Amino acid sequence: MTSNEMTLEVEQLYRDYKPLLTSIAYKMLGSMAEAEDAVQDVFVTISKHGADTISHPKAYLVKLVTNRVLNVMKAAPRKRESYPGEWLPEPVIELGWEDAPLERVIQHEQLGYALLVLLQTCTPPERAVFVLRESFGYDYSDIAAMLDKSEAACRKIFSRASAKIGQSQYRDKLALNDSMEKFVQSFSQAIDSGRFEPFIHLLTDDAVLLSDGGGVVRAAINPIEGRQRIAAFLTGIAGKGSLSGEWLPASVSGQRGLLLSREGLPPLVLVLEPDAELTSIRSIYLISNPNKLTRITP
Repeated sequence: MTSNEMTLEVEQLYRDYKPLLTSIAYKMLGSMAEAEDAVQDVFVTISKHGADTISHPKAYLVKLVTNRVLNVMKAAPRKRESYPGEWLPEPVIELGWEDAPLERVIQHEQLGYALLVLLQTCTPPERAVFVLRESFGYDYSDIAAMLDKSEAACRKIFSRASAKIGQSQYRDKLALNDSMEKFVQSFSQAIDSGRFEPFIHLLTDDAVLLSDGGGVVRAAINPIEGRQRIAAFLTGIAGKGSLSGEWLPASVSGQRGLLLSREGLPPLVLVLEPDAELTSIRSIYLISNPNKLTRITP
């Protein structure tokens, strides 16, 4: 095979599998920038060694990107330790409820952005196994081959991850979407009316609010826990005008949320996580770090 033929073959693999590989890497890392870098590194490696000997390109590429991501995740805790305040995943935002091409891949799971947050509680192997199994439906035999582990080990890893994430209750996607729409509309009405009481009553007693400003814009440094403290926080920042602007419906990494557009100021994204019964809100995520809000598709 000539060098030109090899280049064309690698380019074709890149076009065919980049969306899948990027989505896998993004779900594991919670950072689109790092995901794209990991995918790029994989194709640089392939271009150096050639693609003509790859008999099963999809499986081979998924294995390469998974192991590349596992290496990246080893360095993540050190980065997070020096991060100012709470670290939340980078959202991929599509205005409206329509799906962008990458969003169609991201939306395979039941709870898009909130799932990215919950995955951060898992170890790197747990994240890898959970994403490959739950989001992409890989058999345990395939996952075992990708991670060089036994099938039994992968099953145990998946079980541990599932226990931490607790996602099995969100199987009814229609019910989940209905609940999320109700929650989002309640928050919108609270902003419009200035009355937060109806929205606050949707929170569980032990609800938590996490706010990520990245040290670039003002945000709560520590988690705000409990319905009453969240109510005081939201009322306080609303009174200062921090929630003023145009709130737009948005798909946030495949999950319904809201984007606050403010003239001359960085945007703000709000995402809600329901409880197991889909009747209350157990977590609120506010992302205002402008470095994480660059992927907004109108």
